[in-house]
Amino acid sequence: MRYCLSFILLLFSFSSVGATWQSIINHRPAGSQVALIVEPLDKGHLSIEHNSQLLLAPASTQKLFTSLAAELELGDNYRFDTRIDGRGQLHAGQWQGDLRLVFSGAPDFNRAQLGALLQALKGQGIHTIDGDILLDGSAFAGYERGPGWPWDNLGVCYSAPSSALTFEHNCVAASLSVGAAGQKTRFYVPSFQPVSVTDDVVAVTQDQQQQNLCELQLDRGPGNHYHLHGCVTNERAVWPLNFAVNDTAAYIAAAIKNELKRYNIHFAGDIRRQDNASGQWQRLAVTHSAPLSALIEHMLTESDNLYANNLGKTLGRKTGLPGTFALGVREVKDILAKKIGLTLKPATLVDGSGLSRDNLVSPAELAAVLKYLGHHTELATYKGLPLAGKTGTLKYRHSVMKAPLRGNLKAKTGTLNGSMNLAGFFTAASGQRYLFVLMSSSLSLGDNSDQADRTMTEFERKLLDSLYHAG
Repeated sequence: MRYCLSFILLLFSFSSVGATWQSIINHRPAGSQVALIVEPLDKGHLSIEHNSQLLLAPASTQKLFTSLAAELELGDNYRFDTRIDGRGQLHAGQWQGDLRLVFSGAPDFNRAQLGALLQALKGQGIHTIDGDILLDGSAFAGYERGPGWPWDNLGVCYSAPSSALTFEHNCVAASLSVGAAGQKTRFYVPSFQPVSVTDDVVAVTQDQQQQNLCELQLDRGPGNHYHLHGCVTNERAVWPLNFAVNDTAAYIAAAIKNELKRYNIHFAGDIRRQDNASGQWQRLAVTHSAPLSALIEHMLTESDNLYANNLGKTLGRKTGLPGTFALGVREVKDILAKKIGLTLKPATLVDGSGLSRDNLVSPAELAAVLKYLGHHTELATYKGLPLAGKTGTLKYRHSVMKAPLRGNLKAKTGTLNGSMNLAGFFTAASGQRYLFVLMSSSLSLGDNSDQADRTMTEFERKLLDSLYHAG
């Protein structure tokens, strides 16, 4: 009799759990679509599959595929090289001939590393360059922006061009200073940044902005010239801005000229892009990226699209051809199929980051990657997942900032044009570990985006909280 009573209580517990998460999903934001998977990693009893085979926009949860494939194929100690080669000879402090800067798509190549390369030239006695400097970006080919990237976001840094010629994240930080309503703003960009910006932006009140539906607009080109116009509200004195580089070769060429002056290396020639230039080249200097493990942890914690896209194209180079979006995607699929038995079909992947709306994956495919990671927690792909209320893209996510989820839930975020996703792990109230995938799509901002955000946040908080207690 005691056994039967325990069994009845267990059934009641399961049915209550089912009703709890199901009732919350039934009250999801109007018009939206929700998919949910919960699986125990050890001995937990909670198991949910709701719309697990739907094909939905993964947004940045797609980085899990790129990251795991790169780590399994290249290894944690893999590093990108950026080098300077010379074609000519050194005579009396003068390099007589051309130099070339050979890029590999290192996503963290920065001004300090460029300086180290130039300092290495000076260390070899080179104080004058009598020739040209060639920029070799042959490591990658094809478009620098992926299929399906929103055209109106190409000027912002999360759409930075994925190019072998990557420098300072292909991104420029700037700001707008705002005064009283009706006044023009004042634009500021650091003098060392080789971009030009014209500003025709007017400050308005929030009521004026709502009445006129005006917004800040950015026009790109030619080269790295940008024109700002439209309006911004005067609710803050300074609006931070970030510009995605438009012309990568021109941006790097201008930066090199500035750094040559700073290191007092005389140069009067041209700097231009020329891939695979012929001749007898000798290596003069080389610098290395951070190890792949560090790149991956940054990429996932901060959801860095450039890192993911450059890693994808780097995998594409394993074919012996220059890396492209398409080759990278094919390699990601092949690697995951061979290494962990995951066949990404009928999923559609077109870039490495998830930025494109053309990407479609199922929650079940994300869950398969998580299941592997849950049993291989030594991998950087696992370690790099943001921690709720603590790090990266989960540090300020309101749905998980408070107990019991704060510091307990570890997941990759994914947000893009009506999609809001989470894929990761949590430890339930029972102490059991679970993986979960929560994908919400067809989310409408309507006329009140703040209210829509609050509605979605509250839905996500209630659902995750119920899973914590149910598990």
